Amino acid sequence: MKFWKSAEWQRISKLRGLKLLLVGIAMIPSIYAVIFLSSLWDTYGRLNHLPVAIVNNDQPAKINDKTQHLGQDLTDKLLREQPLKLREVSSQQARDGLASGRYYMTITIPKNFTRNAGTLLSDQPKYAKIAIAQNAGQSFIAEKMTSSAAVKIQDSVNRSLQSVYNKTILSATAASQKGFLAGSDGARQLNNGLGQLADGSRQLNNGAQALSQGTSTLATGLAQYTQGVAQANGGAGQLASGAATAANGANQLAAGTSQLAQNAPKLAAGSQQVADGAQQLATKLQELSDGIVKGQTAKASQLKDLEDGLTTLTQSVNAIKLPETPDTQAMMQAGQDLQAGLTGASTDIAQLANDPKFQAFLATNPDMAQRFGATTNSLKGHLAQSGQAAASLAKNLEQLKALLPQLVDFKTELPKLQAGVTQAQAGNKAAIDGLNGSLTQVSQLLSQQFVPAAQQLATGAGQVNAGQQQVTTAAAQLQAGAGQLAQGNGQLAAGATQLNRGLGQLTAKNGQLTTGAGQLDQGAQQLTTGTAQAVSALGQAQDGTMTLAAKLADGAIQLEQIHSQPSNVKALTQPVKQTKKNYSNVDNNGTGMTPYMMSVGLFVGMITFSAIYDFVTVAKKPRSGFAWWAEKQAVNIPVWIAQALILTTLLLLVDGLQPKNVTLLYVAALVVAFSFNQFVLLFSTLFGKLGSGLMIIALVLQLSASAGSYPIELSNGFFQAIHPWMPMTYSVHAFREAISIGGSLTGDLLVLLSIGVLSMVLTWGVYHWKLKHNNLQWSEG
Repeated sequence: MKFWKSAEWQRISKLRGLKLLLVGIAMIPSIYAVIFLSSLWDTYGRLNHLPVAIVNNDQPAKINDKTQHLGQDLTDKLLREQPLKLREVSSQQARDGLASGRYYMTITIPKNFTRNAGTLLSDQPKYAKIAIAQNAGQSFIAEKMTSSAAVKIQDSVNRSLQSVYNKTILSATAASQKGFLAGSDGARQLNNGLGQLADGSRQLNNGAQALSQGTSTLATGLAQYTQGVAQANGGAGQLASGAATAANGANQLAAGTSQLAQNAPKLAAGSQQVADGAQQLATKLQELSDGIVKGQTAKASQLKDLEDGLTTLTQSVNAIKLPETPDTQAMMQAGQDLQAGLTGASTDIAQLANDPKFQAFLATNPDMAQRFGATTNSLKGHLAQSGQAAASLAKNLEQLKALLPQLVDFKTELPKLQAGVTQAQAGNKAAIDGLNGSLTQVSQLLSQQFVPAAQQLATGAGQVNAGQQQVTTAAAQLQAGAGQLAQGNGQLAAGATQLNRGLGQLTAKNGQLTTGAGQLDQGAQQLTTGTAQAVSALGQAQDGTMTLAAKLADGAIQLEQIHSQPSNVKALTQPVKQTKKNYSNVDNNGTGMTPYMMSVGLFVGMITFSAIYDFVTVAKKPRSGFAWWAEKQAVNIPVWIAQALILTTLLLLVDGLQPKNVTLLYVAALVVAFSFNQFVLLFSTLFGKLGSGLMIIALVLQLSASAGSYPIELSNGFFQAIHPWMPMTYSVHAFREAISIGGSLTGDLLVLLSIGVLSMVLTWGVYHWKLKHNNLQWSEG
């Protein structure tokens, strides 16, 4: 069959105007999408055409002794820059224009704007306010656009005021730095003068202290001298009498030291034995502690395995879940019903084979008779096997019924078994943990208390042994010195007598000397106290001035880090800068809406096609369902191809669309048109006009669920649930990849091709079903 000479095209050629109508249908997606998109292609680039009124009621005011007109300055700036189509009007004109829709927003600067702006650094700062009024009822989109512009205007005003005040603050900071430096220099000069005065006072105090120390030393020495003379005079007599006593004591000391020297070696030997025994005890105790720790370490893994095994056993027993006792009576009844059904099926097949009318039908259709015979023989064999299986099932049910009492008894005892296993597992674990903890305590007690105690005992015994050796040596020396002491006692007694006579003469002159030294010492102490107080006061004053100078210098250094250049003012006004990176770029609003509108246009175009063009009537009765389907596809295919190509081409030429990949955009458009075409054609062929109505409902659902205009996350739960099942979901994403993102379209196109191919096959089946049931219309000729 030649494409343009098919029977369907011949029928179309006889209907006046139908070819022109098909051309119009091919243009519908372009008319819908291209014209709509051109009307809002660059809306955000045309915000300066959006009418907005500005009202300036501000009155001039003084800021830092200078008259300012901040409201008028802001008005002039906005009128000059024109971020929106601004027009300065009166308050009444602004209200009337907003209510009537002439203006989409009004900006009102109150009369106290400049005055309040000048109070930001006062003790009672007031905000400089700007009144924004909008009428969202006139246009919700315009309200959102003007709100964004209002935020930018507010930010601009804030930055301007911040710039002025930041400059003022930085200038004051620079002046404060100079004052800090001057104050620091003055404090240092004062500190130098106080330092010189403190040096002189300190020298005076040093002389007074030296004098006081000398007089005090003199008085103390004289007192000690007089007391010593008196004591020496009395002690001289005692010295003579004590010399004899000392001689006797020296002889006794010599005898005792001799005995001590003889017994010291025995004591040393005993202390050495104690030290050796204590060291052996410490060693054995440490070995015992180490053995316990080593044994615990060696058996730890085995105890862990035992514990894990008990846990696994408990979990396995507790995991046993016995099923509910089956209803064997019902199962046996089902088996009997199955056997009865199989018997009835065999009977029905025999009755059908013996029916005269059916036998006559088979006689006129040999192929059907042959297939019916083969099918009947195969079905009889399956029925026989099913009957044997049903009998076997009944026998197994009898055996299961006999085992049910034992299953019920076991099910009754199972909870007791599970509880016993769980309790045993808990007891075993507690016993293992207790034994392990006890061994650990014993090991720690041996290593931390008994071993150190034994070592200390060994150390002490060694020290005792060393001391005994020193005692033995000292005893020999003491014995020799005792003899020398006895000889010197006689010489001491003679010298003591002579000393007693001279001390008596010296004692008579002590009174006069002590009185003069006391008076001199009192005057020196008073002079020392006065000079010390002067030095302390001057030191505190010097420290204060030095601290003041240091703090002022630190403050100047810190203020020096604060610069007041124009770049600093700008940085303080806007301290944070935003860096933005976009994975993909969309030039304008039209480019962003194109994937959505291409999908809607192609779907609307196909609905229109199915509603206008008759996909059922043919020129003559077709030979088969496939031939009927092919006749209609001969007209259908050129139309959806033309819809995709014309739509894409006009978007490129008329609207100026600049996709990432033009070739992929054409491929995506063809695949989407094919998928939508076959999907709509299936419902139109199956349900007729009702199918077109159903597709309108599907279009409405897809408008909300395809995420074409807003992210699907902003929709309600219903549309989020149906989102993955909508064909337009995948067409919108495929177009976005080809136009703006530049990623892979493979997944989306595969889904769309699957929808199209499946719909095409089902449509073929519908034609076949209609032909078989004579549900068709045709016109001969």
